[in-house]
Amino acid sequence: MASSVSLISRRAFVGGMSASLIACAAPRRTWSKTTADVIVIGAGLAGLHAASLIENAGYKVILLEGAGHAGGRLHTLQDLPGNPDAGGIQIGASYKRFHAIADKLGVERYIPPPSGRGSLYHVGGASLTADQWASAPQNKLADHEKAMPPDRLFFSYLKDLPKFEKITDWMNPDAQKIDIALGQYLLRQGASEEALRLIDANLNGNSIKEQSALHMARSLAIFRAGGGPVRYVRGGSQRMTDAMAASLRSEILLNSPVQAIEHEDDGIEISLTDGRKYGAYHVICTAPFSTLRSMQIEADLPPELRAMIAQLPYTKASFAYLSASEPFWKDDDLPQTIWSDDPMLGRMFVLGDDPAMVKIWLNGASADLVDQMDDAAAGAAIISKIETARPSATGKLKFLRMFSWQKNPFARGIYHHIGAGQGSALAAATRYRGAHLHFAGEHLAQQGSGMEGALESGERAAKHVLKSL
Repeated sequence: MASSVSLISRRAFVGGMSASLIACAAPRRTWSKTTADVIVIGAGLAGLHAASLIENAGYKVILLEGAGHAGGRLHTLQDLPGNPDAGGIQIGASYKRFHAIADKLGVERYIPPPSGRGSLYHVGGASLTADQWASAPQNKLADHEKAMPPDRLFFSYLKDLPKFEKITDWMNPDAQKIDIALGQYLLRQGASEEALRLIDANLNGNSIKEQSALHMARSLAIFRAGGGPVRYVRGGSQRMTDAMAASLRSEILLNSPVQAIEHEDDGIEISLTDGRKYGAYHVICTAPFSTLRSMQIEADLPPELRAMIAQLPYTKASFAYLSASEPFWKDDDLPQTIWSDDPMLGRMFVLGDDPAMVKIWLNGASADLVDQMDDAAAGAAIISKIETARPSATGKLKFLRMFSWQKNPFARGIYHHIGAGQGSALAAATRYRGAHLHFAGEHLAQQGSGMEGALESGERAAKHVLKSL
């Protein structure tokens, strides 16, 4: 494997001397094919944090990243005005690891200004304020639901979900009684067919038929534990992962997608799609399960983990970014945000006044719909929908670009969610501790979610590896 070793920069060896001494005591066959003590697959939050902890303990780490940049799903669109984030947007007040690392690296965060009052509802082809909704002919909800605005329906029906004392209670066997499809749970709570349709229109997931009610109980427990305002990273979320990557001594090999992971008696061999091979005593794989499905994994894994790698759902999310010649949302005395049941409109968010920018967020089937279209055609259709819903926007919008997380080969979705009936298998997967092959990522968090969940699982995997080295 000399050709692989030659790709490792000299700085990767700094801090790895103690590991080399340990390796000298290993069987000669093992050391001859080992290029690092630990290989980390994926240079997102989980991988970067795990690599930092391991190299700081004196071991040699190599990071393999399939994309041409570090950051994973913390992704800032630096080609657009205002550098909007496509992923890793909101930093919760409970994100203790994130804030601690950001403080250490000097990554500035800020509290965004309030987005204004409520939403403008565009339902059944008509635009309505919250005051107009209850008596509007487009309101087809059951009598006991009519007073509830469309974007509040969902959470009104979740009030009777079990409230976990600890976030990790979602992993307990007795919590699995609510591991049923959201649609089924909502029906039991008295939701009408029209309520189910509206809830499904802008679900942060793929479908109420697929997502588990257990996922929402866990999400609400995380939200209740938070407290305090959300923050954004100044200049975009990717500033965080850029700073984490720059702080490492270890080599990060970009444009290095993994094709196969093979567990051998004395370690792990990694094969890249371009034929390069790397070996290590330990491998921490932080790639989303949605992308692991395209890799060959030759390892003895428990059935629950295998099932989650094959089946764990990831939310489809596609965004349209538009610039505005002026902030029209200030001129019509309507709420900034649009909430719509139109599959080409979904939700419109104002990104800022200077530059004036808006973002359309589409999930699930709506994301599939727009992904099948030519980008320019999709942009034109979306602008037409906005102008219909909000005439003050007419002639003031310009399409900039689309962004699809499920089209990204190194993500295949924006984040995971628990599918109906998958709670116990995912809980088992989060507990898995391999001998040489380990897994991490936001999908394997036990307490956190999103960015904090990624850091939590990366830290847990790193600590387990350090005990074994």
